[in-house]
Amino acid sequence: MTEKTGRKNRIVKHIGTGRTPAEIEQLVDSARKFIDGKRIKSGVISFFDTRFERSKLKELLDSLSFVQVLDTIIYRFIYHFYKTIGFHKIKDDCFADLVVARIVEPASKRQTKDILTEKFGKKYPLNRIYLTLKNTIKSNYQEKIEEIAYRFIRKYVIQNITVLFFDVTTLYFEAFDEDDLRKNGFSKDNKFNQPQILVALAVTTFGMPLAMKMFEGDTFEGHTMVPCIEEAMSRFSPDDIVVVADAAMLSEDNLEKLEAKRLKYIVGARLGNIRSILFEKITSGLPKEDNSFQRLPLENDRILLVNYSLKRAAKDKHDREKQIQKAKEMLLAPQKVARRYKFITSKGKKQFKLNQKLIEKAEKLEGIKGYITNAIQLTDKEIIDKYTELWQVEKSFRMSKSDLKARPIFHTLRESIEAHLLIVFTALVTSRYIEYVTKQSIHTIIKILSRVKEIVVEDKVTKEQASKLTDLSDEARLLMGYTRFGSLKK
Repeated sequence: MTEKTGRKNRIVKHIGTGRTPAEIEQLVDSARKFIDGKRIKSGVISFFDTRFERSKLKELLDSLSFVQVLDTIIYRFIYHFYKTIGFHKIKDDCFADLVVARIVEPASKRQTKDILTEKFGKKYPLNRIYLTLKNTIKSNYQEKIEEIAYRFIRKYVIQNITVLFFDVTTLYFEAFDEDDLRKNGFSKDNKFNQPQILVALAVTTFGMPLAMKMFEGDTFEGHTMVPCIEEAMSRFSPDDIVVVADAAMLSEDNLEKLEAKRLKYIVGARLGNIRSILFEKITSGLPKEDNSFQRLPLENDRILLVNYSLKRAAKDKHDREKQIQKAKEMLLAPQKVARRYKFITSKGKKQFKLNQKLIEKAEKLEGIKGYITNAIQLTDKEIIDKYTELWQVEKSFRMSKSDLKARPIFHTLRESIEAHLLIVFTALVTSRYIEYVTKQSIHTIIKILSRVKEIVVEDKVTKEQASKLTDLSDEARLLMGYTRFGSLKK
């Protein structure tokens, strides 16, 4: 028999040598008794000691009922960050539990009721959950949630918020009937025959959401930016903000309204639609060298900044050639041209041809990206860097749609829809902060912590209960280091 001392094994006792199966079995039995003796002398007792009969252990286990296996660790971990941000000040346990459940396993409210019971031991009647949704709107939780999030982010994440990223997406419903809010419109989910709503989101650097606003499903997305930004600015009044948005938000009306609020902005430019004079200046004057820049003055103290990238040029060329090939295939069967295809133009009734002018224009613009801004004090690199960070808001939308499954929506009442989106928003803020602190995705964190279970047993006679956590892996233990987990009680 050996014993590990440091990194080395040393022989403790030689039990003997066996040649036949019977002799080997006797030696194994002797070894077990020797180990048990050493354990007992050290004060360690095990139900697997040789002095206990296996029937005794079975008898003990038979006297117990294993009543539940809970994901307590995940719940406490997420609730720790929910509380750290300050959302517990809402003083609504059901709302908090709905947020945690939305992060761990997004589902309908009816399914969430069962998830809360089975995974976390939280029992709510369904009417209590729907009452919470109603109270969320009645007590104006959104204003409180956004205020808490803003103050926390400003204090602990980004002390000086100088950039506000904006984007909009569509969320569809598992229904086909419209109303004043849920309307058919252009769907980014390709659900054109199903009612939808538009959701605008304003986030800071690191993708931390600050404000959310809901619009009717047939609203033009370009009309959503200013109301959402105005609402956020009126509530938080941050200084020296630069609003960053993609080309879909570019309109003279939007820019004028932002300027009236004395806000700086950076928006993507639609270079295919600019005046021919500017187009020629860009395509002939911008060096086709990687990371080259050109600034062109515009009216109202604005500039158009263009940038050339070899990597972008290669991608644009590939996309153009692919679209031309697709257009040629469609021209072989003109009866199938049911909608507008890029690089195809009409030459008569049900007759089409390649749009050579558009092809030539696209070729000249390959590799070029444009930005319109009134933040002329920024350097070329600062303008592009700030715009590039727009992926943070896109990441937040991807998370809300995938990890948090904001879509499809099963509610029909406006207040229930608003409450559902607020739960998603609160879960998004909590998830993004967890990712910011741990530097791991929320999906990975849930996967690691879901392996740790709390086993609840009950004495069949006395009905007394006790519980025990399964062992934490090294990864789980590392995650728990981000919380004062031992003392955390809800």
